[in-house]
Amino acid sequence: MKRSYDFYKWRIWIILSLTFVMSLFHRSALGVVSDDISRTLNLSAVQLGNLASITFYSYAIMQIPAGILLDVYGYKKVSIFGVVFTGIGSILLGFSESIWMAYGGRLLVGIGTSVIFISVLKAQSIWFSKEQFSKASSKLSFIGNLGGVIATFPLAAMAIALGWRKSFYIMGLACFFIGFMVYKYVYSSPMDVGFSAAGDETKVQKIKLGLALKRVVSNRATWRNFFILFSLVGCTTALTGLWGVSYFTSIYGVDKTTSAFYISFTIYGLVGGSILVGNVDRFLSNPIRTFPRISLIVNTSIWIYILIIEGGKPPIKVVPYLFFTMGMFAMAHILCFTDIKEKVDSLYIGIATSVVNSGEFVGSSIISILIGCFLDFNWSGEISNGVKIYGLVEYKIAFLIFLVISILGIIMTFIKDKEVSIEENEMSCMNVS
Repeated sequence: MKRSYDFYKWRIWIILSLTFVMSLFHRSALGVVSDDISRTLNLSAVQLGNLASITFYSYAIMQIPAGILLDVYGYKKVSIFGVVFTGIGSILLGFSESIWMAYGGRLLVGIGTSVIFISVLKAQSIWFSKEQFSKASSKLSFIGNLGGVIATFPLAAMAIALGWRKSFYIMGLACFFIGFMVYKYVYSSPMDVGFSAAGDETKVQKIKLGLALKRVVSNRATWRNFFILFSLVGCTTALTGLWGVSYFTSIYGVDKTTSAFYISFTIYGLVGGSILVGNVDRFLSNPIRTFPRISLIVNTSIWIYILIIEGGKPPIKVVPYLFFTMGMFAMAHILCFTDIKEKVDSLYIGIATSVVNSGEFVGSSIISILIGCFLDFNWSGEISNGVKIYGLVEYKIAFLIFLVISILGIIMTFIKDKEVSIEENEMSCMNVS
């Protein structure tokens, strides 16, 4: 009995969505085990910041090569490569006996996760019609953020029960299993199962890479959206993926699982924000430009309340509301991909999307490292169980970086588009080789 097109479409989408769940999990996984890793490997705050940042740097650097790999090998092979490399990196981190082994593991995680998101988007563009694409993307964000949820108190509970090393072994093996599922059940094209594509399955057009990069980097919309992701997602990821749990354990004196519980409200906000973004056009006339700005203003206000009004330690009962709101509005960054798609030549959308997407990982890296530097620079010298202890003053100073970057993001939303003439667009098309 021949199965329907929808059956294959949704089976493939579900399996590839699981690769995205693993991607978001491993990007955030250091947060709840940072103290354990610091104690085991005797790391300073700067080294811990570097350990988190190396994943984001490798992710950002890989964006343009990832787009080229996708065009050459297709989303199935690239997805397998990505999830398997992520699994190897997770297991290597679990085996680490030195900071250099840990760096190697997180480097592989960065390389592996760098290709997953754009691979799923590519698959969606082929299996789904244009009308279905945006809804599928909203569902992808919703499901994918569950990976971030798993990286909070569920990972903390697993680490307490099994230890942080075994936890990373298990999640690495989970990546291998999902990679097998991609190999076994994902098809490279609807034509492989006797159907025609519903979306944009077209032959890849050869373009001059140098010209493409010039067009993309000279486009003001590229940098406006790059810095929106740098701010909105960079701050959120640095908080949830590295410094949030240690902040709670140090400042509020709660255990790791409780700390992860509070941080998880940011992830729940991301999940809720996935739904909000899909409906924002109901109450805003130009949501693509205005909603990211509103979101940055909201998140800036939250950091002003936390750091200035409450002196770095707001009442713990209001923290879930603050973090949920922060995560919900951070999802406004999804609109940046729609914006850049409308602002660049259709030939260069892949490269433009990759450059914009790298903003969140460059931001996460820089913010994580800066916080580590500020914590170490202002450290009082207190040590407990072999781990440096940072107090309220140190965290308040370091977390001012979140406020500064959020204000920078607001400023960047006012970058106006450069008018592009019809003649320029025609010349762009003529340069296709």
